[in-house]
Amino acid sequence: MRGFENMYDKLLLGVGVILLVLLWVQFPAMPEMNADDHVRYTSDEAKTVMNSKARFLKPSKALSPRQVIKIQLHALQRNDMTDSGIITVFNFSSPTSRVSLGPLNHFRMMVRDPAYSPMLNFVSYKTGKMVITDNTAYQLVVIKGAGGEQVPYLFILAKQRKGMYKGCWMTVGVARQDVNRQTSLI
Repeated sequence: MRGFENMYDKLLLGVGVILLVLLWVQFPAMPEMNADDHVRYTSDEAKTVMNSKARFLKPSKALSPRQVIKIQLHALQRNDMTDSGIITVFNFSSPTSRVSLGPLNHFRMMVRDPAYSPMLNFVSYKTGKMVITDNTAYQLVVIKGAGGEQVPYLFILAKQRKGMYKGCWMTVGVARQDVNRQTSLI
């Protein structure tokens, strides 16, 4: 009986290692460095121009809440096999959000959840009026998915008050909205 348990343990260990390798291959740690899609953003108040590969953009005091959302939408629309779009969105997640989201690989799986999967490689989007109150910004975005479905999401951003991102607008949440209410909110 002891030999059977030993063999069963080795079999489970082998299956676990194979699953980890498959997960590692499917989700590489960093995006490829050979992308040539550049994005240019300017900030009115800071007279700053940012010209960078979309996948390497990070939070900056020079970016407005509208620009932060636009960067994330552009990244998700052009997400590739290395998940560079998802990595960009993760880069713009507030430190508080990252605690609840967990590590990058967990975030990658969350974005593939049916509630958020329409955001990956979507066709187009429309934005509603942005509401900014003190250090918080709200933006309704209706995404037209690859299958033609229209899905509304509410982006919630906060201007960071401390830490290395002090003064930067970062995402604290993205909530899928009720489809029946999308026309009355925009």
